[in-house]
Amino acid sequence: MLPDNLADLSIAKLASGVAGALVSMRFLPGKWPEKLTMGAGGAALSYVATTPLAEWLNTPRAEGLVGFLVGVFGMALVSKAYEVIQLLDSKQIAADMWGWVVRKWKA
Repeated sequence: MLPDNLADLSIAKLASGVAGALVSMRFLPGKWPEKLTMGAGGAALSYVATTPLAEWLNTPRAEGLVGFLVGVFGMALVSKAYEVIQLLDSKQIAADMWGWVVRKWKA
């Protein structure tokens, strides 16, 4: 979702999320292309979630800090989700789901 007016683009929110993702990048496993992708995901999550989270925490004046923290932990979440996807045996999952569908249609 792009802002209607480019003046609405908050550089402070974006920068704090990117900074948080860069800090988190140091501690996460993976090759550089994977880290950059996870960093972009953490920064995007930070940009989208900072204002609602700051309002929910009742700290609207601390958007920079909230954005930084969401960038750090958002990248960690993206990294963990990527690891889980890599561990899944997609062929076995597809075979199990197909077996379930066949059993349901026979019943």
